[in-house]
Amino acid sequence: MTTLSLAMIVKNEEANLPRCLASVQGLVDEIVVVDTGSTDRTVAIAESFGAKLSAFTWVDDFSAARNESLRRCTGDWILVLDADEAIDPQDHTRIRAALQQPSTAAFNLTLRSYVLDGGQVCMDVLPTPNDSAYTLGSEFSHYADVPGLRLCRRVPGLAFEGRIHELLTPFFLARSLPIGSLDAVIHHFGKVDVDREAEKKVAYLHLAQAQAQADPQSPQAWFNLMSQAALAAEWPRVIQAAETYLRLERQVPLPVLTTLALAHQETGSPRKGVPLLQKVLSAEPRHRLALVLLPQLLLQAGLLPEAIKAFRHALPIHPDVADLHLGLARALVESGKSAEAVEALRAALGLFPKLAPLWERLIQLRLADGQQAQATAEAWEALRALPEGGGGHWHALVAGFLMQAGQVPQARAILDLGLKLHPSHEGLQRLRGLGPEPH
Repeated sequence: MTTLSLAMIVKNEEANLPRCLASVQGLVDEIVVVDTGSTDRTVAIAESFGAKLSAFTWVDDFSAARNESLRRCTGDWILVLDADEAIDPQDHTRIRAALQQPSTAAFNLTLRSYVLDGGQVCMDVLPTPNDSAYTLGSEFSHYADVPGLRLCRRVPGLAFEGRIHELLTPFFLARSLPIGSLDAVIHHFGKVDVDREAEKKVAYLHLAQAQAQADPQSPQAWFNLMSQAALAAEWPRVIQAAETYLRLERQVPLPVLTTLALAHQETGSPRKGVPLLQKVLSAEPRHRLALVLLPQLLLQAGLLPEAIKAFRHALPIHPDVADLHLGLARALVESGKSAEAVEALRAALGLFPKLAPLWERLIQLRLADGQQAQATAEAWEALRALPEGGGGHWHALVAGFLMQAGQVPQARAILDLGLKLHPSHEGLQRLRGLGPEPH
């Protein structure tokens, strides 16, 4: 029988580890856990699942710890997971079946990172709405998918490379060992832990900087530094790392171009990012982040006709991205086409009536054009779609209009609801003192 080992490194993962280890029950034949210095219940939890546990002194090198876990595995195949990851039961059969493919040495799986909203860029991936059939992760609205080599044969000398963002892929490529793709997902929950992510950004950036200084001729080291600097929003360092990578490596992966373009946007040089994104789109015409980012850079650069054209091109491909609808509306307004902007927003709301930023921008446009009655009607529409939305502004707009129209009971009902949801809103507080008190 073909056997499968789980290889993990952990530190202070008592909150995540039970979910991870429970998710592989019945899938793996062996659990190997290397602890790098936990002070919580991580070790006890691992032992409760029957893990083969060992301690490893942390040396600021993820590959060193990972390779220790690989050395302790005894299965024919190895599955690599982090504690904040898990496998849904519906993929167990797929993974076990993959172990029987004699011509493949390793598999890329889908690494699915759940995020709290659709605007959180993960490398060069803009998250997509979560309409998946998986039970795991179903509580989160968006996710970002990237491929990753996490399942492989236990072959002699197997080892990760890289002090940070450690990889197995170079090992297999250097030996011309065949790598396949497997339709199975590793569910990653780390990015929804905001506080811990903030701590990791600082630590990982330090490691990436150290790796680049220690090996300045390594494109991968500069790629890692670029990636971590982007996560830390240190945009000048992103530009330096990306440009160093481009000087060292002829084959340029798309994430370098998109990340460098994003850095140019953030540092106020949008025109420098435009040709980079055009190059990405020539290679991958439906690239989600490039299609969303390009019109924004054109708009920031003041190239309004080009921006409008790019927004209109991207929207049918990725209509779920609120920033595309908002950007098109802004470009139209700046071009003196407010009526077209309103039409564009109304069309977007027909597709996505629960996207609060679309309602907010539409109401702002109506008020800016002096269309008070229409703004009020649409604020009322917005409240029907999103009863708790608007931060109190929508409630105040509707209640104030109804009071002026003499519809005091209806106004009071909206006002009371608004005050219950947003008790400190100044507009609602002012309206509370107007008109007769309800009996």
